[in-house]
Amino acid sequence: MELDKLFGLPAHPLIVHAAVVLLPMAAVGLVVVAALPRARRAYAPLVLAIALGAVVMVFLAQRSGEAFEERVRENELVERHTELGETMLPRAIAPAVVAAGITALAWWRPARARAGSGAITVAAVVLAVLAGASATWKVVEVGHSGSKAAWSATVDGD
Repeated sequence: MELDKLFGLPAHPLIVHAAVVLLPMAAVGLVVVAALPRARRAYAPLVLAIALGAVVMVFLAQRSGEAFEERVRENELVERHTELGETMLPRAIAPAVVAAGITALAWWRPARARAGSGAITVAAVVLAVLAGASATWKVVEVGHSGSKAAWSATVDGD
């Protein structure tokens, strides 16, 4: 699947922005539904949908990046961005897996237990923070390297 253009523009910069928005949004939502057991049943499926959307956008960003890489001048910054981008998908999948677990927990646990098992809440929060922070950090790192690669030829300076 070659994903090169959308609406006559390079697809990669357009798709990347969806991933950059959805992944941190999923991370924040994940921590909220992990920390607030009473919010899980209502909001965990929404967080899961956002996290899955982020995974799809990261995958499409990688595919469109491969096509876009063929059109840009190869340099050290582009190579660095490509290397970092190749490590993004597993980091995007982690919050989706945790969101799926929290969603399952909300829907399949008995109502009286759902409201408050402290150990489960602590474990959910720890997993949510680890997965969300890791994914958010990586998307910032990859995005920053892409910005440097894109703007280095256009603007003088660092």
